Amino acid sequence: MNELVKKEIPQPPTADPLQIEIGQWMGRREAFGLMAGRCSAADVEILRRIKDDQLYASLDCTWGEFCTGRLHMPRRTVDREIGYLRDFGPAFFTVRQLTRINVRDYRAISAHITEEGVNVDGNTIRLLPENNAPVAAAVEELLQRTGIRDSHAATGAFDALLRRCQAVEQALRSFDQPMDEHQRIAITRQGVLIRNAAVELGAIFIDMQLPR
Repeated sequence: MNELVKKEIPQPPTADPLQIEIGQWMGRREAFGLMAGRCSAADVEILRRIKDDQLYASLDCTWGEFCTGRLHMPRRTVDREIGYLRDFGPAFFTVRQLTRINVRDYRAISAHITEEGVNVDGNTIRLLPENNAPVAAAVEELLQRTGIRDSHAATGAFDALLRRCQAVEQALRSFDQPMDEHQRIAITRQGVLIRNAAVELGAIFIDMQLPR
């Protein structure tokens, strides 16, 4: 009788191992919205595992569909974060959380950073939340030594100058009032002065129309 009852009890279907595994991975971190510079290396390692082992296939979708449908992020954003993990290792994400450093700056000083911490003159500042200020100071010191900060300042100054020149051009093009002879001479003189100042900075002028 017992044997008959056992035979009549339906057995639960065997779960797909891949679906179980991806469910476990997804359960470890639901807040993938932290991707905007606040994700941890563990978060990105989960994504790397899902992609490399094609765990997303158990959900009957492509990697791109998984990113947009399940993670609610563009595939290129997820791939970029995974690339940072492969290029720089876990330390990158901790340093980015502590200092908000950008990728270009991090790449310039990455030789001084390991999972142990940021190394400055043989002293290693460990990558711990309580070391936020010392880590930020160490990163800033390394960036100063590479000259990146000076480069950023120079680039920022040029960008501001270029925007002012563009504003002058737009103002001239939008001016629709007739000018008398004195006004034409004044604007011509100012144009020559601007051109001469640009030449002194190394600008090269040619007598032709710029392509639009």
